[in-house]
Amino acid sequence: MTITQASVIQEYKTRTHNTDESPGYFTTDELQKLANLWSLIIDYLAANKDKRITVNSELLERVKNTWPDLRQDETIDMQDNEQVTRRAWKFTKGESTVRKLGLLNRKPVDHERQLLERHVCETTQEYVDRVSGHHVPLLPTSYFPSFKYPDNATRNWRDVFWAIASAKQHPDIWVHRYLRANGWDTNKAFVCIQSVIEWRAAQALDQINWEGDICLGFDEQRLGILQLVGHDKLGFPLTYFRVRRIMPRANQSFVFKRYLIHQFETIQHITRSHSRITMLCDFTGFSMDNTPFNIVHFLVTLGTKHYAESTSVLILLVDSWLFANFWSLIRPFLDASLSARIVFAKTMNDVLVFIDESQVPEELGGLNKIDMMKVPEVNDNCKLFDEKRRQMAEIEWREKVE
Repeated sequence: MTITQASVIQEYKTRTHNTDESPGYFTTDELQKLANLWSLIIDYLAANKDKRITVNSELLERVKNTWPDLRQDETIDMQDNEQVTRRAWKFTKGESTVRKLGLLNRKPVDHERQLLERHVCETTQEYVDRVSGHHVPLLPTSYFPSFKYPDNATRNWRDVFWAIASAKQHPDIWVHRYLRANGWDTNKAFVCIQSVIEWRAAQALDQINWEGDICLGFDEQRLGILQLVGHDKLGFPLTYFRVRRIMPRANQSFVFKRYLIHQFETIQHITRSHSRITMLCDFTGFSMDNTPFNIVHFLVTLGTKHYAESTSVLILLVDSWLFANFWSLIRPFLDASLSARIVFAKTMNDVLVFIDESQVPEELGGLNKIDMMKVPEVNDNCKLFDEKRRQMAEIEWREKVE
């Protein structure tokens, strides 16, 4: 089935998810193509059972070597966290049925301005250590891969594949998305999966997942650049992307790239039973300084290749002519399927086609009060310190996939 913007909108108006090309609803031809793809994968796994991929993650190396060397500004009080948000939509009860987008005296909030201008690259771990005056063990001191070969310098192709495929309720959910993304061309889908697995191995995404938010940039999280805030009318998880909060210091691109990968990985685990999310992208108040081309290209690559066919709809809130320049940068990189799932919103009614008012963030005029970041505490990750139980769980997992 060819996806069009009209068909996507109709799904939301009727609150009926189109199950075409979805697991459990495949046609005979689609089932055969999925079986053919699995044959290619299984044959490749058998022939390359011990294939090792060298970890060459710029993200890990630069985080390790650069972050501790950067000077840190004074701590900003966390008490005013709720003031970081600022309403972008004019939305009141009893207003005209067309609720217009408006900037309600949008001025830089002191707390937000401080965060955006302070130019501090410190991880959550470093922040907690700094404000505590001593090291607080939020994670074990050393990481070892959750694989048969506990070698931090390499990853096994087979293990990396099964780790991500089994993150879903059924491996078909992860595998078939690459068939959809490649027009149900089995060979193209297989090549794409090979590339994705090698990328995941080289970037050591298992370690990025294990370290979680503890080793992410603290300010990125405190600003709430990308947050899971609820669900859309079809029940898909809803994420809210505040584009204007991408910090100008993003020339240290590894900071934001790792942040984005962590967010996408979190979404993969949340959407175990299905493979789609809805993203509400707030471009109000942004400038081109918020969107360096290297970050734009990286984000598009994540959405179209590494996490292909993950999006139900992308809702873009736009209030500036500057967006035309931004759009001209990214449009050439979008495939037809993703392009059909992008809608522009100029009124609240445009948003309410896809999201109930109860799920729209309060700062946009909805009723959804979003919780801000919680600073980790010493016992939050206590289970990660139990290496014996972890090894037992991994042995059980390995027996199942083998």
